[in-house]
Amino acid sequence: PFLRYTVAMKDPALDLVTVTGSVYGSLDGKVPLAAANPGGGRPLEPIGLAARDLSGRLLEVSTDGASWIVSNGGRDFTFSYDVALSVVDRYTPEIRGMLSMIEEDRSRLMGRDIFLLPGTEFSEGILVDVDTGQKGDLRSTWECTGSRVIVPEIADLASTLAVSGSYRELEADVAGITLSLAIAGEWLFSDEDLFAVIRDVVSREISMFGSSPHGKHLFVCEPNPVRGPGVFDYYGVHFAGSMLLLLDPSMDGSLLFDTPMAVVAHEFFHNWNGEALQPSDGSFMWFTEGATVYFSYRVLVDAGVIVGGQYDRQAENIHRRYLDNPCLDRISIGEAANSDLSDRGMVNLLYDGGFLVVEALDREISLATSGRLSLIDVLRSLYERHPGGLTIDEEVLRLAVVELTGHDIGPLMSARVHSKAPATLSAPRGTS
Repeated sequence: PFLRYTVAMKDPALDLVTVTGSVYGSLDGKVPLAAANPGGGRPLEPIGLAARDLSGRLLEVSTDGASWIVSNGGRDFTFSYDVALSVVDRYTPEIRGMLSMIEEDRSRLMGRDIFLLPGTEFSEGILVDVDTGQKGDLRSTWECTGSRVIVPEIADLASTLAVSGSYRELEADVAGITLSLAIAGEWLFSDEDLFAVIRDVVSREISMFGSSPHGKHLFVCEPNPVRGPGVFDYYGVHFAGSMLLLLDPSMDGSLLFDTPMAVVAHEFFHNWNGEALQPSDGSFMWFTEGATVYFSYRVLVDAGVIVGGQYDRQAENIHRRYLDNPCLDRISIGEAANSDLSDRGMVNLLYDGGFLVVEALDREISLATSGRLSLIDVLRSLYERHPGGLTIDEEVLRLAVVELTGHDIGPLMSARVHSKAPATLSAPRGTS
């Protein structure tokens, strides 16, 4: 079977696009179409979904509540629907599920926001043609030709990020991979200065693991559209080989050598911890996010972006925020990801608590091996031994540490992750 999509602007005022899919060579009598799992965000809601055979005759479309079933009788067919795109407050479910954006001068399209995915196997090389009215070629981690992106597999559609329009692009070869930056907007620093920091971080992280899961990585940088009290000034999101950076437009050049650049290190680190080593479920997100926060700051120190004193101050800030967290006495760190992550306190408990637990685990592994090994050696070992990817949880991590070091981190991990307000994390840092 062969699959092709077109995405076209329908109504700029309503942020409305029309998506058309063409399915050729499917011998199934019925083909289900389903929205990709948006990771806790708002699911794709197709408007006016219809399907036709190649003669233009309407086909029956039914729904079971989770997907839409096209009765195609084994014939080639097309389907079309409209999608309303929006970006709102960082903490609401919408921002976690809807990251596409179309403006007069540029567009950013996220696969899980716009594609219904057929539930069948397809040949490699799914074609996506995009016409949002902007000039300029598409940029993506996948191969692009003009306004077309060629997505390797249907499983990659949901995590495909493509941008077009008034983005400035920089590109370099780093540690055997192609690294690109597509940046829009006006900044108080140069594109080249930001790209230099990104190159240093990427080089350092690839050296930690020995290789990258992808042959090309794309960073997309834009001004953060969400402003006001109670929100992040800057944040990032990782999608397979693509990283979206939404930065504070008032950042000056000095902050390229300060802790805000942890957002670059954080999102790139998710290529390994989160993607190649994928958490089994929400109960292990404390490690996925906590270890990524922890190592992102370590990477900045190792790459010379920040100095040790800046790391120490940031770690103390994390510890202080953890102690002040209003959720601390009613939920454990391990339960945080299974709670309402529209609550800033819950988000901070997951990230800050995870950081502190991982810091303690790293210290324990180093002490148990007289400094010969650390937690990053454990993660690298898992990555190297499972090149096709691995689902990881607390037991997998525990056994990997035992195998590599002979030491069991299970009791320490359990006490700190599954107790509400564990006293060992409430003590001054470095003394517990």
